[in-house]
Amino acid sequence: HLPFICHSFAIHLPFICHLYLFTTPLSISFSLNPADCSDSFIPLSLLSDPCERSNNMRTRHFIFGYGSLVCSKSRKITAPTLTKPAHPVIVDHLRRSWTARILHAQDRKDRDPHQLEGTTAMGIERAHGHNCTGVLIEVESSELQQFDIREKGYDRVEIELHHVYGIEENHEDDIEHIVLRLGNEKRSSNHNDSDNDDNDNDNGDGVNVNVNVNAKSDPPSVAKVWVYMPRQGTPANHKFPIFQSYVDIIVRGCMSISEDFTKKFLASTHGWWHEDENHHEGPPSYIWLDDRHAPYYVRADKKWSIEMQHIVDEYLKHSQEVPLKKRIHLDNIESIRRGMKSLSHEKEEE
Repeated sequence: HLPFICHSFAIHLPFICHLYLFTTPLSISFSLNPADCSDSFIPLSLLSDPCERSNNMRTRHFIFGYGSLVCSKSRKITAPTLTKPAHPVIVDHLRRSWTARILHAQDRKDRDPHQLEGTTAMGIERAHGHNCTGVLIEVESSELQQFDIREKGYDRVEIELHHVYGIEENHEDDIEHIVLRLGNEKRSSNHNDSDNDDNDNDNGDGVNVNVNVNAKSDPPSVAKVWVYMPRQGTPANHKFPIFQSYVDIIVRGCMSISEDFTKKFLASTHGWWHEDENHHEGPPSYIWLDDRHAPYYVRADKKWSIEMQHIVDEYLKHSQEVPLKKRIHLDNIESIRRGMKSLSHEKEEE
């Protein structure tokens, strides 16, 4: 029956094409959720995995930098190929604090005269009602892998686009930025009809898609925003302190954006000081060390830190005055330890 089937198909093919051309809308917006595709027509160019790139759609990756990645000098050490400037934003339902402990390599601990076990870097966690300032950094897939290596001890987690806001409302750069534009569209869609899933362009996996088959400019894009979250959140203590050389790199990045951004960034960062329950030898000692003259941080800039220390400390004083008074110089560690040991011996004798 093959000749008959081929002949029948050839007769009806023009009618099928005619019907498609006159019944297909010129501009469409649709879900790429595979579960919704069984009974719907989708252009052949979009039949690939919705989470991967296709010929007509590309994935644009952004990292939300909330610590040292705010500083362009620091992030270019990891990915020298970065060319696009970072974009300042605020992300809802995230809380930044000094909670990401990083263990020093054994050989470094062996050479450390101060016998520090590691450092505490900035961490972040989901927290309803909080928000976090930072920057969006656009990266290629290969660069994303480089940051994955840099941020070992962290998990890369995707952020919902409708939680991302521009620093200045209605700012021209915010309007043009794809993440902020898609985020605004998502929020508007949720606000106008929260019960109608057909009104938002979410594919069910948190991937925002905006497609217009008549568009003659750049191909449609899928935007993904990633943030690195520590696998374990543990506050700083005297064995895993906060290093000023690391703080300086972060503040340097903030200062390159604006004075207001710097103040908001520091004020919304938690964990500069706490009554550490792990201090069993005596009263709370220290968790923040001034190491500017002998930096511990691997990407520190000693010259910049020393030259700018008074300006940086003014910013810190403005937002973290009490913790700043408890910061101690690296050279004073031994005297503090001797005092703690002496106090411990006195208690034992009593």
